[in-house]
Amino acid sequence: MCLALLTNVFPSRDYFLQMEFWFVYKGRSRGDFFICFLCCCWLPRGSVERRPKQNACHLLRHNVRLFFQTDLNPCKENPCKNGGVCKLKHYDYFCICPPLFGGKQCEIEKFECWYKNGGCWQYCQDTAHSLRVVCSCAEGYALGDDRKRCTQSGNSSRTLGYLERRAGQVDIHCPSLFIGRGYGFCGGSLISSRWVVTAAHCLEIVKPHHVTVGEEVKEQKIEVQQSWIHPHYDSDNYNGDIALLYLSSDVVFNEYALSICLPNPNLATLLTAEGTRGMVSGWGSTHHRGPGTRFLMKVKLPIVSMETCRQSTAKLITDNMFCAGYAANAHDACKGDSGGPFAVSYHNTWYLLGVVSWGEGCAEERKYGAYTRVANYVPWIKEVVENLADAGGFLPSLE
Repeated sequence: MCLALLTNVFPSRDYFLQMEFWFVYKGRSRGDFFICFLCCCWLPRGSVERRPKQNACHLLRHNVRLFFQTDLNPCKENPCKNGGVCKLKHYDYFCICPPLFGGKQCEIEKFECWYKNGGCWQYCQDTAHSLRVVCSCAEGYALGDDRKRCTQSGNSSRTLGYLERRAGQVDIHCPSLFIGRGYGFCGGSLISSRWVVTAAHCLEIVKPHHVTVGEEVKEQKIEVQQSWIHPHYDSDNYNGDIALLYLSSDVVFNEYALSICLPNPNLATLLTAEGTRGMVSGWGSTHHRGPGTRFLMKVKLPIVSMETCRQSTAKLITDNMFCAGYAANAHDACKGDSGGPFAVSYHNTWYLLGVVSWGEGCAEERKYGAYTRVANYVPWIKEVVENLADAGGFLPSLE
């Protein structure tokens, strides 16, 4: 390299900087370059056989002064965006990006389903590309031009994956589920025109005879053809308190009877965060030991943390449950609401997050209602529905 300095006249400062970059790029320090410069231009006459012309050395000395007066550190003014950290690498830089950003300068926002559902309005699926997700919509909805939004596309029910559904409003979708022939009742939620999700403890004593769907003005009574209690249901602690009913005929959807969507795991995690308010509805008692009501009642309740829930009771709270309600004796689900929905609206679509399971009294101070975590049982629901379809309409109960 010193020989190259000897045989060139350094016509410009740019050439000098190119030589200096060559040194640094090859892993040598700027100090090595400066020593080579001294060898060429500052040693006494006769120290080298060929010495550059005096004006070349003068230009080089001038460029050296300019070089050391110029700050070439690319990280001096941080080029990384969105909180990225700039690091030097040879004569270049790279950015250490926060978890949700990527690209050369952290300028690209990553979309992953675990974080805010990947930006999707309904269902989100991760892809091999770390910066992208694939969004999809429930039946009856169409994916928007931005590939994230879902808008209603029609009123007809069609098959979506394993389940036939038409997403609707929770305040009018909930059927009253009568157990036996007048021996009491529970709530339930339509997930399609023939499938109902309810609580397993509602089916312990008497097998269900029929369901009543909708309000009095447009009431539909439909017989239950078959029922399934989750195989891991434990009546001692209500773990796995979920059941399925298959109706003998289709529910006719109208403004008083609509089905509700089931969440996928990422959406369920987002919607069951502490503080999220869900809608509980049913025809149960309005106070402890009171009678049921003639009209559909509803109340919004906030989800509480698992720690708060477990500290409020001596009973077992498993990961298949969550709790909701107020510390003060205000509002709560009560007897007769069991099996009904805990539903949350997200981007104008209602999702079944929980099934009313059990509680200690009704609206007791510092006591919360316990709900079955539906997302944990979606694979089982899909399995039963699919197996019934394959079996041609009848499947032995998986109890």
